[in-house]
Amino acid sequence: MKFTLLLTILVITLNVSSQQTGYYNGTDGKSGDELKAALHNIIKGHIPYSYFSTKYIFNVSDADPENPNNVIQVYSGFSHPNNDYGTSSLQINREHVWAKSHGNFADWYPMYSDVHNLKPAAAIVNQNRSNLDFGNGGVQNPVATGCYATDSSWEARDEVKGDVARIIFYMATRYEGENGEIDLTIVDHLNSYPLPEMGKLSTLLQWNLQDPPDEFERNRNNVIYSFQHNRNPFIDNPELAQLIWGGATANPISIDVSQSLAVVFPGDEVQIDATITSEQGSVSSAKLWWGNDFGSLTNQIDMTAVDNTFTAVIPTQVGGKTVYYNIVANDGANEKTSFEYNYYTQKVYTGEVVSIYDIQGQQDSSPYENQVVTTTGIVTSNLGLSYFIQDGDGLWNGLFIYDAGRNVSVGDSVVITGEIIEYYGLTEMKNITDFYYVSSNHQLPNYAEVATGAMEEGYEGILVKVNNASCTNANYQGNYGMWTVDDGSGELEIRNTAVFEYNPTEGSTYDIKGPVNWDYSEWKIEITSDNDVQESQDLTGPTIVSAEPVISTNIKILFNETVDQAEAENINNYSINNGIVVETAKQHALNKAQVNLTVSDMNAGDYVLTVNNMKDLSGNVTDIQTYNFTVSGINELFENGKVTIYPNPTDNLLNVAFIAKSNSTIDISLEDISGRVMMKNNYVVTQGPNKVSIDLSGISGGTYMLNMSAENSSLRYKIIVK
Repeated sequence: MKFTLLLTILVITLNVSSQQTGYYNGTDGKSGDELKAALHNIIKGHIPYSYFSTKYIFNVSDADPENPNNVIQVYSGFSHPNNDYGTSSLQINREHVWAKSHGNFADWYPMYSDVHNLKPAAAIVNQNRSNLDFGNGGVQNPVATGCYATDSSWEARDEVKGDVARIIFYMATRYEGENGEIDLTIVDHLNSYPLPEMGKLSTLLQWNLQDPPDEFERNRNNVIYSFQHNRNPFIDNPELAQLIWGGATANPISIDVSQSLAVVFPGDEVQIDATITSEQGSVSSAKLWWGNDFGSLTNQIDMTAVDNTFTAVIPTQVGGKTVYYNIVANDGANEKTSFEYNYYTQKVYTGEVVSIYDIQGQQDSSPYENQVVTTTGIVTSNLGLSYFIQDGDGLWNGLFIYDAGRNVSVGDSVVITGEIIEYYGLTEMKNITDFYYVSSNHQLPNYAEVATGAMEEGYEGILVKVNNASCTNANYQGNYGMWTVDDGSGELEIRNTAVFEYNPTEGSTYDIKGPVNWDYSEWKIEITSDNDVQESQDLTGPTIVSAEPVISTNIKILFNETVDQAEAENINNYSINNGIVVETAKQHALNKAQVNLTVSDMNAGDYVLTVNNMKDLSGNVTDIQTYNFTVSGINELFENGKVTIYPNPTDNLLNVAFIAKSNSTIDISLEDISGRVMMKNNYVVTQGPNKVSIDLSGISGGTYMLNMSAENSSLRYKIIVK
């Protein structure tokens, strides 16, 4: 059945080219740590995605503009097929620009999967870069010929020098050690591994000026913002880096902007209000410049003032037009230009809509296969790279939408135009040509209750619920994120998605809800939040499965089920013996059964973790439980913990001797009294006696600290060079 709708609707486009109005309010007039803190408060708390799913975000964020089936590799600049991931030659790796070993945040969310810090790279080049700090000079890379390396630094090609610098600036601003996250710091020297540091600051500031943001980098920022809901502010305004780290002086004029209409339709005038102040007097004038292309603001409006509030009205626009604007203010001695903001004027849709029920056709294959149609429904689930819509209750009313790059919200009412295809038996819409947002916060259709073994074609795409299903296979890590349940009628796959990961217990019984998908010739339910999985008749509180020290100041705790966030993040619920202080507690962004503790520095030894009042989502509380764990120190690698260093003082050659208990790898570095790393090397040691000889002939006389690090701990010795 076809029917006609007259809808006034908001279209959300993929190529939005600036930040929303007022995103950076409160940052003007600041510099140094004050500005860094203000930016941190704006960009923190982003929506994390699984590391696995980030490669699909690359398909949009780093797509080759000339070939959308390829991505651009960061260091080589090569265009490479976006599905060719691996460890050989030019196959794609996910490069952590801030190397994950600088702070050891592998598998530590949200840092590990933050897409702002990830770039596609050729495997061989990624291996060459390793975890080097950034600096100029060295030997030309044979593959990425625009890159150069020394034994301590990596120089990116000219075209992405600024991109790299702005990623490092972002990471140091985003991660300040709050809420169980790591604290990252930019330093002005090389050899910063394994500390949570990255250098070299002076080089990165130079690169930021040398290579300003281009359209590719700005689009990448916009795409990642659509997923993570946070921006890289140094792409939106590269001058921020100079204000924080370069000693630049802040402009005394501050501009905070607001917009009269959140949703703009054809025929609407838009009033822009700006609170403008100056530390050096009163603001004498302000002009609003606007246009319909990013960076091309050719229309001027003189703003009217009442006290410190300046106002301008932007004229009406036709549907489908984006307005870009900024404000230029003057206090007689200084001039200030605001960030460039934008808003979109919604389209009006009048046309035929094919119902989802008709698209499904009550059969395996859609009667509209290979046709472009327009349909409508409520978003019931967002998988991050795709989503489901449903039009009312009942079978045959759900549809899978493949639309990577668009981040919709559950409860949105939408109208979508695209091609209907049969993807290995799944009826889906892809190749989206128009997307219309109608309204938000709609009540979802009712969940259809179904037995695990009773899935059939009519359930495809609709919300369902299975009850009292026992987990028969909990190994989702070895099964592409899928685990298996059975209520006695037959097995059904449950899939952890890009936005949510549940850690089931084999033999436990669950109530599970979500949309039904079909791939690899199997039905499965997609889960996207902790509300989608509940233990059936759960009468016991959560218990500790493991407690593992990640580094000497961070502990990863895994419970047997999802825990209540408020109790999980209450530091008063945790204590550790030997005087260790629990500073923060943060629930894992994806696996809600995991909590990361930030603690005071732990030396090597045995510890007891005590957890009180831990509650699950059913309200069950475990009063008190303990877990023993061990922090391995580097001295435990040696017989009797003994290391002999001689001669000390020395003039050119220093020997480090020890008896290793087993084969291992040790990092040895030398720092001056200011903390600057003078040399660093990695040594492979074998079980039994070892002697490492270090050439210090190029080191000036003075007092130094020799650091030996391994197993998340280190030893320090004072060395005197004559």
